[in-house]
Amino acid sequence: MNVGSVATVLHLLLSAFVLWIVPAQYAFFADLVAFPVSLFSSLRVIIARWCLANAEDDARQYTQQNATSSKEDVRGESCAKSSALQTETKHGTRQRAKDSKSPLTEAGASTLSDENDGAQIMTLPENLGRQGKGANKPLLGRVLLLAVQIVMFAMVLDFVYRPLIASNDSLVIFRPGYISHDTARLHIRYPDGGQLELRYRKMLSENTIRQQNTEDGVGSNTVYNMPWESAGEFAPPTNETDFTTTTAILNLQPSTKYVVELHSKQPTLHAQTVRLGSVEFKTAPQPHAPTRLRFGSGSCIKPNFPYRLSWTPDIYGFRSMLDHSDDMDMFMFMGDFIYADVPLYFGPDAEDYRRLYRQVYAAPSSQRLLRKVPMLHVYDDHEIKNNWHNQDQSPMGSALTAYNEYNGLANPSGAVPGAAYYNFTYGNIAFYAWDTRRYRTLWESAGDEQSQQRSMLGAEQKQHFVQWLRDVNHTAAVKFVISSVPLTSGWSNFDARQDTWRGYPNERAEILNLTQHVPNLFYLSGDRHEMAAVELPSGNIEFSTSPVSQFTFPVIGQFKKDIDGERTILFQRKGHVKYGVLDVDTESDLDIPRITYNLYMADVHQGKQPAWVYEAKGVPWR
Repeated sequence: MNVGSVATVLHLLLSAFVLWIVPAQYAFFADLVAFPVSLFSSLRVIIARWCLANAEDDARQYTQQNATSSKEDVRGESCAKSSALQTETKHGTRQRAKDSKSPLTEAGASTLSDENDGAQIMTLPENLGRQGKGANKPLLGRVLLLAVQIVMFAMVLDFVYRPLIASNDSLVIFRPGYISHDTARLHIRYPDGGQLELRYRKMLSENTIRQQNTEDGVGSNTVYNMPWESAGEFAPPTNETDFTTTTAILNLQPSTKYVVELHSKQPTLHAQTVRLGSVEFKTAPQPHAPTRLRFGSGSCIKPNFPYRLSWTPDIYGFRSMLDHSDDMDMFMFMGDFIYADVPLYFGPDAEDYRRLYRQVYAAPSSQRLLRKVPMLHVYDDHEIKNNWHNQDQSPMGSALTAYNEYNGLANPSGAVPGAAYYNFTYGNIAFYAWDTRRYRTLWESAGDEQSQQRSMLGAEQKQHFVQWLRDVNHTAAVKFVISSVPLTSGWSNFDARQDTWRGYPNERAEILNLTQHVPNLFYLSGDRHEMAAVELPSGNIEFSTSPVSQFTFPVIGQFKKDIDGERTILFQRKGHVKYGVLDVDTESDLDIPRITYNLYMADVHQGKQPAWVYEAKGVPWR
C-alpha cells in the first residue's frame, strides 16, 4: 500500500471520527494533513489512468484503420485472382482446366491464408477494446472515491467552521431565567435597536376558567383572558454586550402561570408595535412552603453532533426534552454549554466565545425549549478551555464576559458581587450551585507534598457554602448541591484524577464529612459524558448525568464501581443523549419527602419514557 492509499484511508477514518465519534482537535488537525495528500494521490492516479485510456483509444483506432486497409488489400488480391481464373476457364480446354487445378488450389490456399492473416490482424483491436472497457471501471471507482473524500472533508469543514460561516449576528433571544415566587428574570438579545417593552398576564388554569365562566354566566367553552399589563419600556441593548440584556418583572404572585411578550416600539406600516417573542413560566411557591417540583439536570452539548447535513444545526438533546417540557418547572444545566476548544479553538476574544453561544441559541430546538422552560446555569471548563484550572489568567476574562452575557446574568444573584456561585430556594427545596473552576488551586506536579492541599472551591466560596448548610439543614426538606464535575471517585482515568473532585481529596473529604449530617441532600453533576448514580461515603447520593447532546467515550472511559467506600447504583456509558428529570414531592408527606430520579436516553424508548427510574428514600428533616 503506497502513501496515497494510506492517506486516503486515514482521511476517511479521521473524518468519520470527528463527525460521528469524538470531535477531537488532534483528529481534525491530522485530517487537515491527510486530506491534501490523499487528494493529490487520487488526482494523480485519475489523470494517469485517463491519459492511459486515451492512449489505448488512439492505439485501438490506429490498429483498426490498419486492419481495415489490410483486409481490403486481401479482398482485392483475391478478387483479381478469381477473375483471372474465370477468364482462363472460359477460354481454355478441360486439360488446361485440369492443369489449372493446382494453381486454383494454390490460389484458394493463398486466399485462406490471407484471410487468416486478416483474422489475426483483427484480433488485436478486439483485445484493445476489452482492455479499454476494463480500464474504465477502476477509473470510475477512483472518481467516486475522490467525490466521497471531498464530501467528507466538506462536512468536516462545515462542522468545524459553521460558527464563523453563520455567526448569527441577527439572532433574537427571549427566554426566562431564574423565576422566584415574585420575580422573573428575562434574558434578551435584540440587535435591531428601538425602545422595547415587556407585557405580561396570568395564564389561568382550566379549573379557574371553568369557575370564572360559571360565575359570569357564560358558556363553558368561553376562554377567560386576563388583561395585559406593562412591565415598562427600556432602552435596547448595545453592541458592548453583544446586544444582550437581562431584565426583571417584579411583584408577581406565587405559584402562578404567566405569559410574557416582548415588543418593539418602532412602528411599522401595519402596527404601532411589533411582537418579538413570547415566553411562559410558573412562579415558585412561597418560600418554605411544601411543594412539588419537576426539573431537569444535565450538561455538555455540541450543536449538530453526531453530524447531519442540515441548514441549521440542531441540538438533539434539547429536541428530546421537548417531549417533557410541558410539565418541567426548570432545567439545571451544569456546564459545557459551549465547547470553545472542540474541535477547534478560535481565539481568546470575547467575540470568539459569543459566536458559540449564538450558535447554541439559534438551534431550532433551543428556540422552542427555552421559551417555556427556565434554564439555570453553572459553567465548566469548555466554556473556557479544556480542564481549566488557571484561575483568572487569560482567556478567563473574555470567557466569563460572554458567559455572563448569555447565561450567567439570568441566574439567581451571586453570593457576592461578581461571583458565579449562588443559592436559591423553591418552596422548601434548597439549591446551591458551586463555581468549580475559577478558584481552583493551581495544579502541582505529581508527588508534590502540596497536592493534597488543593482547593477547588477556594476559601471564600467554601465558607459561604458551609454557612448555607447550617441555614438549610432543618429549614429545607430537600437540598441539592450542583457541581459541574462529579464527586464520585469512580472515574479514575488520568483526566479524572486531576479534573474531578478525585483530584482534591482533602477538600472532598471535608465537604462530605459535613453533608453526611444534612438530611435529604443530593449532589447533581455532569462533565464525564457518562452517567453514574452513586451513594457516596457520606451516605449522600450523587446523580452525575451527561452528555445532554455530545459524544460519549467509546472505549477509553474508565469507571470503577464500589471503590473508596462508595456504592454504585447505576453506571451507564453509551448514549449521545442522556439527561435526568427529578420529581420532588414535599407536600404529600410533610415530614418525609419523596425524590424520584428519571434517566432519559434518546436511544431507549426514543426518549419518551425513562430508561431508568430510582426512588430515593427520604428521611425526617425537621
